[in-house]
Amino acid sequence: MKILKFGGTSVGSIESIRTLLKLVEEETSRGGFPVVVLSAMSGVTNLLLSMAESAVEGKGFSQQLEELESRHFEVVKALVEGHRQNPVLTKLKLLFNELEELLQGVQSLSELTLKTRDLILSYGEVCSTFLVSYIAHQRIPEALCVEATELIKTDSAFGNAKVDTDFTQRLIHNFFQVNPGKLCFITGFIASDVNGRVTTLGRGGSDYTAAILGAALNAEEIQIWTDVDGMMTADPRIV
Repeated sequence: MKILKFGGTSVGSIESIRTLLKLVEEETSRGGFPVVVLSAMSGVTNLLLSMAESAVEGKGFSQQLEELESRHFEVVKALVEGHRQNPVLTKLKLLFNELEELLQGVQSLSELTLKTRDLILSYGEVCSTFLVSYIAHQRIPEALCVEATELIKTDSAFGNAKVDTDFTQRLIHNFFQVNPGKLCFITGFIASDVNGRVTTLGRGGSDYTAAILGAALNAEEIQIWTDVDGMMTADPRIV
């Protein structure tokens, strides 16, 4: 089994998602399904954080929310067959409505706790993973969307939670035993504590998610995919 992790740039545009799905299909054609870990669309985590900060300061966030919705809806209209669009658009709209209510609560209380911040940030990975798995399902019926909150358990150090390795490995083993022969698309970056509250693994946490799954499943390989022009030879903040 292989773990394929795709970063924000790989799910950040219609063309990038096409490329991602082509890579996944090529891997499945070799026999067996990989486990696919996804980040939020590029820029979405920062956008969610900006909305949360605007809300706690009593400022409006509707324009940013519209931008978030538009990016996801554009992908649906481009990559989902017409007669299949309504269910995915409805699900995404429900998620965005939940997010809006959450932000309105932050705005009303003028308070943004680390717990609430983690919950807000989780919508990036939840939306991208649901969307990509739904698109994949059109050609690969075994495609399944999985929220890592079901698999990865942590302490309650919101913002940079520590993984309960033993418990997490048991949950991962059990899940894959119950769901054999599935192409699992799993949310990166997010997890949950023992009370089911969403936690995050810190920025760059999707790579960590891939490593956790790889270790638990004794994967032969973890591939970290990104969509950039190349490697920089120096720190761009200095040079």
